[in-house]
Amino acid sequence: MFTETITGKHGNTETGTATEPHAITLLRRAVKRRGCTVEATRTGGVIIEWDIWDGGITPKRCTITLEPTAPVGNITKTVRADLAAIDARSGSYLVMEAEPEFRINVGRIRAGLHGVPPAATKRLIDRGLVGVGAPYSATSNGFLVETRVPVRVPLAARLAMLAADHRTRASAPAGYVRPADIGMTGTVGLNKPGRRAGMVYDRSSAASCTCRRWTGTYDGADEARRAARRHRQDATAAFVRALP
Repeated sequence: MFTETITGKHGNTETGTATEPHAITLLRRAVKRRGCTVEATRTGGVIIEWDIWDGGITPKRCTITLEPTAPVGNITKTVRADLAAIDARSGSYLVMEAEPEFRINVGRIRAGLHGVPPAATKRLIDRGLVGVGAPYSATSNGFLVETRVPVRVPLAARLAMLAADHRTRASAPAGYVRPADIGMTGTVGLNKPGRRAGMVYDRSSAASCTCRRWTGTYDGADEARRAARRHRQDATAAFVRALP
């Protein structure tokens, strides 16, 4: 469940609740709409933004913010690995009851070859990072009956993982540097006495992402920050398009 906040073009806001299916529908519509952006947040929410032109000189910004009603909290590397394994395996399940031979698996999540211990499983469920379905009967080792419940990673946890995977940073401009340090040749630089004599101002600012698949150099820190946000929005849009 999400808290949905809608901000209109005149700054008026409306607040309500949104189920996960409704949130997914909003996101799918957003990525199909021209000029509309989506960005996941580390809290497990998402920001949808678009501009409306109503005859003014500049467009007016509209936003829809979705925040999970239950805080996702900090996602450690261990939790991240458990959630990724569960999310990657469509048949992941939690063992509720088992015969003595397999009773050690009771309370444990099985995701293929990956297993989540009972204590960690309980914490994931209590925090809302893992959702459970209706129980069903299955067999262990082909003939020993056990009771299982299907498990899945809800949208809020997946958005939080996505945002954690795409943490960006932009460096400040280098400032005054020697021309040769940035590949400039010839007679360049300030013609004045002092520490800046013969130096030029380098506005370039580097930006990068923890995903290690994106980096760039831009004209100034502001442009680098804008490019970093576009990368996060592109990553979120790709995630939404891949939703089943």
